Formats: sequence, structure tokens, C-alpha cells
Amino acid sequence: MAKKKSRKKWIILAVVAVIVILAVFGFIRLRNNLEELAKTTYIINEVGRGDIEVEVKGAGAVEPLYDDTVYASFTGTVSQVLAEDGDIVKADDVIAVFTSDTMEEQKQALEDQIEQIDTAIATMRRTTGSSTIYSPVEGVVKMIYAQEGDSVDVVMDEFGALSIICPDKLMQTKVEVVDGFTAGDAVTVSVGEETVEGIVYSIEDGMMSIQFEDDDFAIGDTALVFDENETEIGSAGVEVANPVYITAQGGVIDDIREPVGDKVKVRTKLFKLDGEILSADLYSQIQQRKDLQQDLADLEEDIAGLNVYAGTDGVISGLTLNKEQIVQPGTPLFTVQSNGAIKLDVQIDEIDIVNIQIGQEATVEFDALPEKTYIAKVIKINPVGVSVNNVTNFTITLEIEPASEIMLGMSADVKIVSQSAKGVLVIPIEAIQVISGEKYVVFEQDIDEELSFTVATHKIETGITDGVMIEVTSGLEQGDMVAVPQARELTAQEMQQRMFSGSSEE
Repeated sequence: MAKKKSRKKWIILAVVAVIVILAVFGFIRLRNNLEELAKTTYIINEVGRGDIEVEVKGAGAVEPLYDDTVYASFTGTVSQVLAEDGDIVKADDVIAVFTSDTMEEQKQALEDQIEQIDTAIATMRRTTGSSTIYSPVEGVVKMIYAQEGDSVDVVMDEFGALSIICPDKLMQTKVEVVDGFTAGDAVTVSVGEETVEGIVYSIEDGMMSIQFEDDDFAIGDTALVFDENETEIGSAGVEVANPVYITAQGGVIDDIREPVGDKVKVRTKLFKLDGEILSADLYSQIQQRKDLQQDLADLEEDIAGLNVYAGTDGVISGLTLNKEQIVQPGTPLFTVQSNGAIKLDVQIDEIDIVNIQIGQEATVEFDALPEKTYIAKVIKINPVGVSVNNVTNFTITLEIEPASEIMLGMSADVKIVSQSAKGVLVIPIEAIQVISGEKYVVFEQDIDEELSFTVATHKIETGITDGVMIEVTSGLEQGDMVAVPQARELTAQEMQQRMFSGSSEE
């Protein structure tokens, strides 16, 4: 019995030993197979020329390029609301009509005042004023606009005065500013055959006023101005430096007492008038009526302005006005969003934003409009980025070409070609090994079949990349053969197959 147990024990030990030997042998075989399969293989790529485009992609939703909010500029009560949210409007469309009790009361008060003045004017029409116009100053008559028989009112409406008197023997002309001249500088002025000394009196709004003593010069004569080197610096008409305008109201010119060129004293008779001449009181009433009439016209314009217009073409939003609602100045009434001019705001990360510029074109595709690609242009780059999860994004704004089928709120995908290179040397980006920050490639003849991996030794410099191909700027020539590593990793199923196949072969 003991012998049977001993024999059985040795059989078990022998079986275990055989299993262990087979397992070790299988493991060694598997390891060799795995090492063989894990060896880096290479595809040989010939260096050639090609084009590379670097694309920056983003997404956004259609928004109005601009929106104008209309605010109340008055206190008023809503009388009518003629639009609602979502309406497409034109700039001159009336959106709401308001009334203002205050303005209506002011209008009635002005109308009452005008009526009272009309009554007063009607009772004063028979009064008369002085029939003689006197000079208020001493001086020389330089211009007479009126002629005998002229209506005073007609002359006043056309010229603003009956005549002009020069009170101080000073004339002037105005020429464009010349570099180097300042107020007080001396000049020479020639009018016809006469030459006099002048002075730069003032410089304002790009013009130099040159004053000089009167030598029987006529208003409108041409004055030539010269600097100290006798170089002409400009020319213009002669004017009275400090004119005194002689005015009147009503009547007809019966006699002109002092012609052009006469010297007059204070209270010298200048004109004799005939006909109905307005008294000072009547003239005052007429002028007051004109002022009130202008105030009334301005107020009526303001009342008409209580009609609130869209102000620009677009889509109405934020309109919440109700009839009889009272609004105060500064109250937002509604917003008009542009629908003909639209934009997209797109987030671009900090790596790509450096290659985006104002004016760059982009292609836009809409999920809702899959059959067409649209063109957009970068019109704004927000210089302030926003960091999210350690990634900083910048917002760029693109204006999209107008199209009737594009609606506000549509989602879109944007693609911008930020960099491009044409006809340059290119290789697959996987061919590059980065060693100590430098870039290297393996030539075909450098591959060692005995090694699991060949270390690159040919240094190159690169340019832009689209993520698949990369531009080579130095270190390679067209026709060079570079190796692109194709490392392979075994799956669990492949490892199991190799294990069983290795064991069975033995």
C-alpha cells in the first residue's frame, strides 16, 4: 500500500514538472514573439512638395451685428402701440404714439399769447414812427444797399442793413493761416495802386484777420497781403473792420442824404423814409409774435416727436409698452436688432488666437442649411481672454455675408485658415522624433533591423503643420527618403493567440 502511494506521488511530481517546463518554455517563446511583434516597423516616405493649411475651428450662434435700444426722451402717456416683438421694421416705421398733457398745455398757452398780440397789433397799425434815419456814430459811409424807392423791409431782408458806416478808419481782409505767423506780426497790404502797412489782428478757425488803415478803399476791393520779404501770402476782399449797420423797419426810401465816402457825425441824417413806418412799440409786438410763432412751431415739432420710430432696420424685441402707460425720460422702450447685418461670436484658444487677424475670411456652415457654405469676416478680436480649466479662450466676432435664409439663433460651425504654405517640403508629422527639444528624422538607410527602435540623428527645422503633415524649412531636400515609425501594440486576444500557437508548435 505504501509503495502505491509513493509511486502515485512521483507521478504527480513528474506531471507538475512537465507542466512547469512547458509553461516556462511557452513563456519564453511568447516573450520572444511579443518582442518581435512589438518591434517598430517603418513606412518609407519620399520627401516632396505640397500645400499646408492650418485651420482654426469654432462654433457659435447667429446674433444681430448691432442692436439699438430706443429710450424715451420725454414724459408721456402711451396712446398707441403699433408693433410687437418679432416684427420686422424699417427705420422710419412708427412703433408707438405718445401724448403729453404738459406739451398740450404749453401749446394752448402759446396760441393764447399769439392771439393777444394779434389783437394788439391790429390796434397799433395806424401809428407811425420817425421818418428820418440818423447815424448813431461818427465815421465814413462805406456801403449803401438801399436806393430811392426801395422798400425798407425788402432791403433789410436781403442785406440785413440799409448801409454800413466805418467808425474808426480801420479796414480788414481775411486770408488763410500761414505757418510762422502770429497775432501782432506786421504785413503789407496792397489795394489797387495803394499800399499800406497792416497787422495780423487775430487768428481763428484757420483764418488770419489782417487790419489796416482806410485809404478810401471800397468794400469788396481785392487786397493782396505780403510778408516782410515781399512774398504774397494771400488775397481776399476788403471789409470794414468794425462795421456799424444802419437798420430800419417799414416804409420806403424817399431820400438818401449821405452817399458812400461821406464823413458823418452822430445824428447826421442818412435816410428819409415815406409810407407806413412802424413805431418802436409796433415793431416790438411784431418781433414778439415772430418769437412766439417760432416757439409754437418748435413745440409742435416736439409733439410730433412723441411718435417713436424704429430708428433703424431690423427686428423688434423687448417691447412691453401698454396703452395708457406713462413713461419717464430715459425709460427703455424697445430694441431693434439688425437682421440684415449678422454676426457670430466664436471662442478661440490662446494657441490659435495669435494667428487670427482683423479682416481674415472664414467659411461658415449651418446645421440647418447643409447645402451651402457662407463667407464671414473677422471684425473684432477681444483682447481679454477667459480662463476655463487652465485653458484661456478669446472671443472673436465675425460678420456674415447677408442671406435671407439665415435666421437669428441658428447654430454654425466656423473654419478659418489661419496659416498656409504652398509648394513647400512636407513630411508626415509622425516621422519626427523630438530629442532635447530638437527635431530629428530617420533616413531609410539608418534603420537597424536588429533593434526594436532606431533613434533619429538627422536634425531638421520645421514650419507650420495641419496635424498630419508638417513643413520642413531646413535639413531635408526633395527626394530624401525618411522613415515613418509604425509602432504596434498587441491586443489581449493577439497575445492569447500567440501563446496558444507557440505552445502547439512545440
